[in-house]
Amino acid sequence: MEGERLMSHWTYINGTIEVSTLGRTQEEIEYILKTVLRHLPKVTGSEKDMNTYIIKKEGHNLYCSCDEFERANPLRLQENYIIVVDGNLRDREFKETYKEFQKWICRLAKRVLVQNVLVQIYGYKGSTIITDKNMNYMNMYEYPSWSKDSSGEPNWCEYLMWRKGANSNLPMLLTYKYYNNEKNDEIAEMYLELKK
Repeated sequence: MEGERLMSHWTYINGTIEVSTLGRTQEEIEYILKTVLRHLPKVTGSEKDMNTYIIKKEGHNLYCSCDEFERANPLRLQENYIIVVDGNLRDREFKETYKEFQKWICRLAKRVLVQNVLVQIYGYKGSTIITDKNMNYMNMYEYPSWSKDSSGEPNWCEYLMWRKGANSNLPMLLTYKYYNNEKNDEIAEMYLELKK
């Protein structure tokens, strides 16, 4: 049909997801969350994919009397974040975007604890508001290997955390570098040998 202009299909997505993630310092918590988001499947558009923004909730929900170096520097940590999702997705039908978002959020929910969801997806052929009133996303969370709720398998995020030293809360390699700890030295030396 000569001269006829083809119209693009657009689908829109926006909303918020409250999550809680692993970490022993505020920096580690944020690093883990950013890494998780960077490795999730895409919710795509022909020009631009869905954007995500993270917002740390106000205040703190964890307190520790010392820092990661066991110094008397109290840590007040906030492990709860709000993820904002936003996208104007060109050349996408509603069903495609819905399917891609479900894959995205299910993967997210395995890696971090999803606590609240309020996301709207709409386009020419459909519209929905996604919530987690039945806690389906929350129940997908894979607890870390040290948790009593764990299946014994590690959570995907565990590889991002430093290894604790033997008989120490300090990182294994710093314990090796600065302290005389025979058991830790043996483990650290095996680890360093493997890295060669």
